[in-house]
Formats: sequence, C-alpha cells, structure tokens
Amino acid sequence: MTNILKIVKLDFALIKPYIKIMLIALASPLIIMYTTKDMVSGILFCMCFMAMTSGYTFSVAEKNDLSRLYGLLPISRNNIVTGRYLFILMEGVILNLVGITANAIILTITKVNFTVDDVLIGISVGHFIYFFFTAIQLPLFYKFGGIKGRFLSFLPFLGIFSTSEVAKRMSSDKLAELSSIAILNNPYGLLAISILTSIIFYCISIGISQRIYSRID
Repeated sequence: MTNILKIVKLDFALIKPYIKIMLIALASPLIIMYTTKDMVSGILFCMCFMAMTSGYTFSVAEKNDLSRLYGLLPISRNNIVTGRYLFILMEGVILNLVGITANAIILTITKVNFTVDDVLIGISVGHFIYFFFTAIQLPLFYKFGGIKGRFLSFLPFLGIFSTSEVAKRMSSDKLAELSSIAILNNPYGLLAISILTSIIFYCISIGISQRIYSRID
C-alpha cells in the first residue's frame, strides 16, 4: 500500500503545475450549470468535461520522458498502475464534490429550488459518468500513450452525445417505463448502484491496464 501511495504522490506532483488550468477548465461547466439551472444536467456535463483531464498525467509523463523514472522505481508495475488509478479516483471524487457544490451555489443564487434528493442524484450521475469514461480511457492511454491518445479525451463527449441521440429516438412510453424503475426513483439506491458499478468498471479496467503495462518494454 505504501508503494501505491508513493505513485499517488508522484502523479500529484506531475499535475500540480496544471491545477490552475483544470480550475479554469471548470468555467465551461459552470456556464452550462447557470444556463440549464438543473442539478443533474449541470453535474453531468461537468463530470463529462472533467473526465477529459484523466490523460494529463500520461501526457505530462510522456512529454518529459518520465517513463524511465517509473521504470527505475523499486515498485512493481501492477502497483504503479494501481497507484495511477487511485489518483484518478481521488481526483474524480474531489471534482464531483466541487461540481456539486458549485452547482448548488449557482442554483441558490438564481433562486432555483432543489432538494437533498436532487443533490444525491447529481452526485450519483457525476460519479457514474466520470468513473465509467475514465475506466474506458485509462487502458487506452496505457496502450497508445498520453500524447497519441489525446483524441481519447473526446470519448466522454461522444458518449454523452450518443446517449442523448438514443434518448431522443426513444418513444415517450419507453421513457415512461424507464422512469418508473424503482431504483431510479430512489436517490440512495441510485447512489449505491453508481458506486457498485464504478467499482466493477475499475476492477476490470485495472486488470486490462496492468496486462498492457506489463508488456511494455
């Protein structure tokens, strides 16, 4: 566990100079939040946008040729991958909380009412979106590298666009059936499901990334 935490600290040191850029990147989601004035829509776009930052550590390490540094560390490759995932996970949790807080402030300022249930649903949606897309992106970054894999940063937007297009083509009866599912109307159940599915996604993703990284010379 100590070695994994060392990788987390190293990854934080890599992107520390870019924290201001990441905070500036939050400006676009804030505008969307103000425009939509909806907790779920705002956090969905925010976490979709923030999922694009998951490639920062890869691109910075590759740009500065730090792969040799990682290779010299007395840490197994599996632990290096696990540490990277733990860092991305912690980043996602923090960004989700920041996004929810910012959204709540905007809704309060604009005098739009929201409930605790809205906040829980927003957290669930933001959590699921971020971890789902990063679970897909990270193995691809390990495979293609941070610089060549820049196009992968657009996967979240493509995913949201595809989902919205599918939703538009669904009949009102079908949408009504989906909305009637009990778990979707239970904020606590929805939060539990989002956390459980995220754990499953990350376990599968870590396994794939470890296999890829172990084969890199």
